[in-house]
Amino acid sequence: MTDPHPVVERYLSRLTAGLGEMAPAERKDIASEIKNHVAEALAAGTSLDAVLEALGPAEDLARAYRVEALVNPPPAARGTSRLERFLKITGLVVIGSIPTIVIVAVLGAIGASFIFAGVAVFVAGVLAAANGLPPWVSMDVPPVIAILLGPCMVVTGVVAVAGLVYYIKLLARAVRAVLPKAT
Repeated sequence: MTDPHPVVERYLSRLTAGLGEMAPAERKDIASEIKNHVAEALAAGTSLDAVLEALGPAEDLARAYRVEALVNPPPAARGTSRLERFLKITGLVVIGSIPTIVIVAVLGAIGASFIFAGVAVFVAGVLAAANGLPPWVSMDVPPVIAILLGPCMVVTGVVAVAGLVYYIKLLARAVRAVLPKAT
């Protein structure tokens, strides 16, 4: 492919820009590899749109190359910051491990169940106060307590969901801080 298509050139320039902190020789090798891949696919009869769609967005492909370089560094970079790479990878594993699963499950379950149950308790209290509660539903508390307790349960559920959202945002910031950045 001697004269690449302008779309391919734009893709390659976005890819190269996304590779950021990688050594210029590595960026050039990766761009050359992708350029050759596109040329081979076009020569085999695959449409340009299909080739670029299979590669995915240039930014995502660049991020994948950066993560691969972090996990399996090139020979030139292997001895420079081994401890730093180890700590970054360990941090990613810890962030995505059992504590996260537990926190997300607990906050999600509390949030969803308390919001749903709070609405149900409030509606049941209102219906009981108006003597409109179906005969198959029984309440062991006075209707006024159910009417007051329902909104408290909803608020607790909303706080749990807000905590879950905050925790997920905190995780996203932590992962962005660990993974290589495009410059």
